[in-house]
Amino acid sequence: MDFCVEDTRKKPVPKVKELVKDGIITLENALDWLRAIYEIRFFEEKVFELLGQNVIKGASHLYAGEEAVAVGSIAAIERGDVIGSTHRGHGHCGAIGNKYADSEKGRQNHWNRMMAELMGKETGYCKGRGGSMHIADVDKCNNLGSTGIVGGNQAPAVGAALAEKYKKTGKVVLSFFGDGSTNCGSFHESMNMASTLAVPLVAIIENNLYGMSVPFSGSEVESAVRASNIDDIAQRAASYDVPAMIIDGQDAVAVFLAVRKAVEKARKNNQMTIIEAKTYRWYGHSRSDPRAYRTKAEEKAWHQRDPITVLREKLLTEKLCTDEQLDRIKDKAFATIEAATQFGLDSPWPNTADLTKDVYVEETYPPEIIESDKAVSAKVAEATTAFEAALASSTAKTKKEATEQARAEIKSKFDMEIMTIGQAVSAAQAEELKRDQNVIVMGEDVGLYGGAYQATRGLLAEFGTDRVIDTAISEAAIAGAAVGAALRGMRPVAEIMYVDFVTIAMDQLVHVGAYNRYMFGGKAKVPMVLRTEGGVGRCIAAHHSESLEAWLMHPPGLYVVMPSTPYDAKGLLKAAIRSDNPVVFIEHKATYGQLGAVPPGDYIIPLGVADIKRPGQDATIVSYCRMAMFSLKAAKVLAEQHGIDAEVIDARTLKPLDIKTIAESVRKTGRLITVSEGFPTCGAGREIAGQFMEYEFGDGSHGFDYLDAAPVNLAAADVPPPMSEPLEMASIPSVEKIVEAVKAIV
Repeated sequence: MDFCVEDTRKKPVPKVKELVKDGIITLENALDWLRAIYEIRFFEEKVFELLGQNVIKGASHLYAGEEAVAVGSIAAIERGDVIGSTHRGHGHCGAIGNKYADSEKGRQNHWNRMMAELMGKETGYCKGRGGSMHIADVDKCNNLGSTGIVGGNQAPAVGAALAEKYKKTGKVVLSFFGDGSTNCGSFHESMNMASTLAVPLVAIIENNLYGMSVPFSGSEVESAVRASNIDDIAQRAASYDVPAMIIDGQDAVAVFLAVRKAVEKARKNNQMTIIEAKTYRWYGHSRSDPRAYRTKAEEKAWHQRDPITVLREKLLTEKLCTDEQLDRIKDKAFATIEAATQFGLDSPWPNTADLTKDVYVEETYPPEIIESDKAVSAKVAEATTAFEAALASSTAKTKKEATEQARAEIKSKFDMEIMTIGQAVSAAQAEELKRDQNVIVMGEDVGLYGGAYQATRGLLAEFGTDRVIDTAISEAAIAGAAVGAALRGMRPVAEIMYVDFVTIAMDQLVHVGAYNRYMFGGKAKVPMVLRTEGGVGRCIAAHHSESLEAWLMHPPGLYVVMPSTPYDAKGLLKAAIRSDNPVVFIEHKATYGQLGAVPPGDYIIPLGVADIKRPGQDATIVSYCRMAMFSLKAAKVLAEQHGIDAEVIDARTLKPLDIKTIAESVRKTGRLITVSEGFPTCGAGREIAGQFMEYEFGDGSHGFDYLDAAPVNLAAADVPPPMSEPLEMASIPSVEKIVEAVKAIV
């Protein structure tokens, strides 16, 4: 399209009276802008004062000096449009809250809740859980929330815009972020995704010239370095082939007109625009910042273009108001913030009894579904065993013919299909795409290619590019966009090709996805699934063979699910897609071709419910995913060759863990062996054993009371997965190792 950068600073800004005459704004609008700028300024000055008194604690990044950007931008959108904010987000929260206030009382309540949040009080927008860097009213103001991670809010804004486009709401997303974030990888990934997917996004860069202490494009201070070799960030828009504007971020009228133009493009044509607002923060990066990287002369020059001064002078020189009228607006704003401060001081602290509330959306399953799963799982195991026997005894000339004959036999006898785990995963997604129009699938190679392991095969042809979305290699953007889409009512299934690559997406997955509900006071839901695969078995070495489930079990807010059979893969994935919590669903690369029986019809397997895959009396083997199959083989050897009756429990969901089923089993057997392909240190096996030791039964006894031997933790060797096949197989538990471990303690 060959877009260019429009520098609106080189053109005269229309007078306020002209905008009023043309019906673009009213005089009341302009006066309200000034009031909002004053409110944000007085709020920030009060916060600075209270930080010094230790009334407000923690980090606080003040927005004073940049108010025209938030006020002008948010004036240009409609109610129902969406914003995404940053760690320096008081201005965004302040301006959007004013937009939704229908009365003076509502406006005062808005500022009350903002101040209470910064003080950590129960009456704050986030019940004191977010504070300064995470302040947002996410449910009523269409605010995606703010993040303390630089650049962390960009990808969710893209996902939110994707959701609005898909739902055809006509809504637009404003994404606010600072100049410092434009040197982060998340900026490039997000802008590239927004451009290629053509979403209704306006990306607003608040270039206050300094990323903490490093000047973006230089400083007169000796020894100050540069964060970039360009002066105007808007130049980077050419990389994404989208239009860009450079605007005077001190002039609310100029900001309003530029954002209004960009919003119109986004709303009508799904055309993304990048806007660089040149602005300046009056304070340092935080209260402790001495601002040694900039000169007093520079600060003085910028203060002469204070957003208050700029807008006030417009109104006075155009003879739209008198000094007295504007002073009354100033006094009213001051009184609002003083009242908000008193409200915060008088507000109660959160009840510590609510400490763990709202980390997850509470999910329960009817008892009949859990009981049905137990019965069906046993029948599936029987059918799978029958299939394997039929296959082994077949006299067919080819393996394909033998498989088809065995399939037909199982279909006739059990009314079940025989499919691979890969087919089960694909079938689960297809069924959920049909069931719920808000389900989408996105990721690298998920569409045309059908997934690296064919786990999305056929979905593109059936559901089209609007719902099965191929993306660039951008793990952070994929995960973050899924979060944003989920926050806007979608149920995205995002695929990360290998679990090793989740490390690149952890910020988005954890800080923005997993923490979102809790951090913003329990107001949000993030119903997304991040599908990936891990484990050894293909000789592709350390960067494509890890088992990182323990990493994902660690942060609060995530579910972690790992299936071991086609039946489990289909039912668990369908349950994960329907869950209102973010779920990481990890398959094993070596099991995609594993065949097993799957019942007909729509079914789910409850998350957080383990499966006793083999009852036993002498020892309890707890495992999951591929290692559950190894454990079953080991149990068979133990029974047939050593007379040991081992119970095998497939955890299926590692978080939340069904520790009750495990504990009841070990109370019966007296022995616990955990088997995992993950690394041993802080691994899943140690967590399972630890939870068992602490488990309290109804009679007051604990898990350790019933152990006849120390728990055994079988896990991968403490080495990066090697490439060579003998080394690779030696690095993980084997059937033989499991057998020997059980023999040693029975």
